[in-house]
Amino acid sequence: GFLKLSEYDFFKGNMAELNPSGNVFPYDLNTPLFSDYAKKKRFISLPEGTKIDYNDTESLNFPIGTALIKNFYYDGSQLTDGKSRIIETRLLIKKPDKWIALPYIWNDDQTEAILEITGGEQQVALLGKQAIKYQIPNMGQCKGCHERDGKIEPIGPTARQLNRNNTYDGKEVNQLMRLDELGLINNMPNHEVIPKLPIWDQSETGSLDSRARAYLEINCAHCHRIEGPAKNSGLYLIAS
Repeated sequence: GFLKLSEYDFFKGNMAELNPSGNVFPYDLNTPLFSDYAKKKRFISLPEGTKIDYNDTESLNFPIGTALIKNFYYDGSQLTDGKSRIIETRLLIKKPDKWIALPYIWNDDQTEAILEITGGEQQVALLGKQAIKYQIPNMGQCKGCHERDGKIEPIGPTARQLNRNNTYDGKEVNQLMRLDELGLINNMPNHEVIPKLPIWDQSETGSLDSRARAYLEINCAHCHRIEGPAKNSGLYLIAS
């Protein structure tokens, strides 16, 4: 990977505004992982001329050269100094034989993020909460969550997580439908049969049982499954 995040050209203009370039597509999840109150902006960077293969149960099958981009930030309303701040950007990049994980740490000026394979730690002064030591994982620690049968795999971008609306050019559009309309996904079924994960803290999206399972799925089950890094714990979660 590049030493500087800017070298990928994922974002245009002021990089801290995270305005995606032409082949970079924003996405969000129905129920995301909890990460020390940090907010996240997620993007998929696809090589030109490639397509994603739809999958009903696991993460979508992304083509070689895909980069999954996850930016961790706090907005001004969350911090004691009132200034929004991007802490880190994590990349998952698909190589011909495997995914690799790369952590980039943003500078104080919010103009650049630098690859730090050893990770890092930053103090975050949260408004109304105890200050935290925000841990940025090293390359090896990424595998602690993303391991599947010994290899790194994506966790979040499953069909049931992506089956939701997002705002594109001021319009609310279903994320999977948009990828399909752009010709970027193969084998998309009818919208009615695509699974959908509830939003864990919104009661109108599902029963208490289904929302609890959604929370367990994204926060716990990726490790506590037979192929996961917690496979020797004896505790397996069937969360969906």
